[in-house]
Amino acid sequence: MTRSSLRRQIILSRDTALGLLLVLALAAVCVGLGFWQYGRYETKHDQAAVVHSNYEAEPVALEDVLPTLTSPLAATDEWKQVTLHGSYCATKECVLYVRNRVDEGEVGFWQLAPFTADDGTTLLVVRGWVPSGDASEPVDPAPVPDGETTVTLRLRPAEPELDRTPPPGQTHSVNPPQSAGLMGLETDPLITGAYGELVQEEPAADRPRALPAPDTSLGPHLSYAFQWWIFALFFPGALVFRVRRQIQDLADEQADTAAQAAADTASTGATGSADTPRKPRATADHRPRRTVHARRRGQDEEEEDALIDDRTP
Repeated sequence: MTRSSLRRQIILSRDTALGLLLVLALAAVCVGLGFWQYGRYETKHDQAAVVHSNYEAEPVALEDVLPTLTSPLAATDEWKQVTLHGSYCATKECVLYVRNRVDEGEVGFWQLAPFTADDGTTLLVVRGWVPSGDASEPVDPAPVPDGETTVTLRLRPAEPELDRTPPPGQTHSVNPPQSAGLMGLETDPLITGAYGELVQEEPAADRPRALPAPDTSLGPHLSYAFQWWIFALFFPGALVFRVRRQIQDLADEQADTAAQAAADTASTGATGSADTPRKPRATADHRPRRTVHARRRGQDEEEEDALIDDRTP
């Protein structure tokens, strides 16, 4: 069988077909995981670009970002700063503490208070982070200032409503309609698509710890994506190597079989069969030895031998 026939036999075999299906499935999984990691990289890249563009930019008018009370905050407008003049609702009923907020590895609360601008629009404001005590209560929170105040805020999208009943004076998420209900506020005119994160107040007042700047690192997602794509190339390469090795092994096996058959044939031709008469062996000078035949003794020789035997004492 020629090498081309061997190659065709192995490539078209059932084992190779099953191996190909397995390789395609594994490679598809790796490619999909690579695109998933690349998608996460692109998401973080876009978020970081928004932070770099808006976080330290000059304040803009609130209506330029949120044209209506129910307008959602666009992803490209997150972290934009706005400046409002008005006053907080500083009564105990108006102030809520948002549970399970982490700052520097410690779990605590966000202090949340409604701020009403001069035009009557109300926006919920996170004034900062407050540590938690043993009883899951905020520890020594700074009071919300009373009177007219000018605040500079960074806008954040409203969080989803959580269907859980919080302890009195607390909430699980910054969802403006739900939080306003817990505060006992009218939902109109309330901005429902966003809340504000406090940057500064004028006049300055005591406040909880300011929230940290957002993380703009891109993480390892891009390198993970390329690693998955390299893994996807490994499986077809392994299949090709296996098929080539099978072809080579089968070719070597057939070559060994043919060589053994040729050796057996040559050995049989050199020794001959059992029915073939043997040729005379050669002498040391390479001349064939003569065969010595025994000569029959005559009668006279036998009589002489008998006479000699009689005379012998």
